[in-house]
Amino acid sequence: MKKKRNVLYAGVVATLIILLLFNFAVLCFAINMEEEAKGNAGGGGIVFDPNSSDERPSEGPGTSPGVTVAGFSGLTIPAGVDTIAIDMYNPKENNGLYYMTFTLSLIGEDGSAEVLFKTGYVAPGKHIYQVTLSRALPAGEYNARLLVQPYRMGDLSPTNNVSAVVALTVK
Repeated sequence: MKKKRNVLYAGVVATLIILLLFNFAVLCFAINMEEEAKGNAGGGGIVFDPNSSDERPSEGPGTSPGVTVAGFSGLTIPAGVDTIAIDMYNPKENNGLYYMTFTLSLIGEDGSAEVLFKTGYVAPGKHIYQVTLSRALPAGEYNARLLVQPYRMGDLSPTNNVSAVVALTVK
């Protein structure tokens, strides 16, 4: 009888140890996923854009004028600066479905394209509030293309995109 009780206790102890190890593994996985969401490389080598965040920075003295986005019809940015405020975001409704990148290119008269900026992957629910242009632009009116490219989370394959020609006003 005593031997059966010892076997029973050993079984209970082994089960508790297995449960503790399982909980530890789940906790480590959760911590890794949180680090991945903060922009670190994670499983699969995904690196999220380090400029993406949940919160809009407070605007105070010295903050450059923001970009105006009106239904993809136009953008207004300040002249002579290469870092601009902007709000590009991947809606939280895409959670579990898509990462996104955003690219703004100048369109030349010959149809050529000069990339002004391209973001890294932006996770669902995240925003890009600031980008650095490839160069500062002088005041004027420009034709530009804004490309929003979704990528499937499972294999990072691109899917249908939104490409809109926009009037870029620099002043």
